[in-house]
Amino acid sequence: MKFTISDIAYFILIPAAVSTSCIRDEIEDCPPLQINIAVKDKNYFNVDNVELEQRRSDDLAFREYVPTLLYVLRDLDTGAVVEESGLFDVDGDSKLLTIDLCPCIPHGRYVLTVWGGMSSHDAISDDGLSLTLNPNGLEGEDIYMANDTILYDAWHNNHTVEMERTKGKLIIEKRWERMPDGINGSRKEIKGIYANMNNAFTYAGTTDVMATHIWEPSQSVVTKTVLSPSLEENGTRLHLDFINEAAPSTPLLTPKDVKITMKRNELTVLRYVWDDDRQEFSIYALLNNSWTIISQMDIEEE
Repeated sequence: MKFTISDIAYFILIPAAVSTSCIRDEIEDCPPLQINIAVKDKNYFNVDNVELEQRRSDDLAFREYVPTLLYVLRDLDTGAVVEESGLFDVDGDSKLLTIDLCPCIPHGRYVLTVWGGMSSHDAISDDGLSLTLNPNGLEGEDIYMANDTILYDAWHNNHTVEMERTKGKLIIEKRWERMPDGINGSRKEIKGIYANMNNAFTYAGTTDVMATHIWEPSQSVVTKTVLSPSLEENGTRLHLDFINEAAPSTPLLTPKDVKITMKRNELTVLRYVWDDDRQEFSIYALLNNSWTIISQMDIEEE
């Protein structure tokens, strides 16, 4: 059989074409898992209705809302810890915090838990899954949390989670034309709030909190206390003593106890107005954007 020059060229080009269409020998590694952390609760839900709390800009750096972070990544099926950080300070002026996790993490499904705002590990459980909200009977800190299930594969390697505030804030304004003699502070005892929460945002347990504030003499004084949510509506009892710093254990004035409701990421606002003629306080609560007197409500004695 005789072959023409064109036939010979045809047979030479076929293997060349086949070799150029094959898959390349070296395949780049899949991108590592990257987590973007944002702040959802930059302000309290009802901040625009409360003159005593200033709205914060929604455009601040992440660290202005949440100055510290701690995260734990677990395997969804086994619960085994795949990667975790210690508590670290948030640096820089970025509004979104990006964390590049270890490239060694295999594809799979994971649970990411992030805690923020703590000054130490003390309030967080050893497994990183729960938090004591008001440690040692004190108000504690303004803690944030995020928790999400993460799918990591060749098509999903970049995820964003949002941090939410875990507590509310109690604001008390004291007003008087003439301050009763010797008073330069107050001591609050709050009963009937949650003790802890887990990474599913489930609150549990009950605790009491004591908070003391000392101030300079003035016709109006405002104190603020960060507290966990109430066990139920009107389920938190507030006992308030007005004191002198030199003898804080001896109350100079004790208004009537009141029932309040603390909610996550909400402001609970009270006003104590001293009537010098009657020598007692009228107590008001900011409810539905208006002041309602509550000092006349009866509370059963324990």
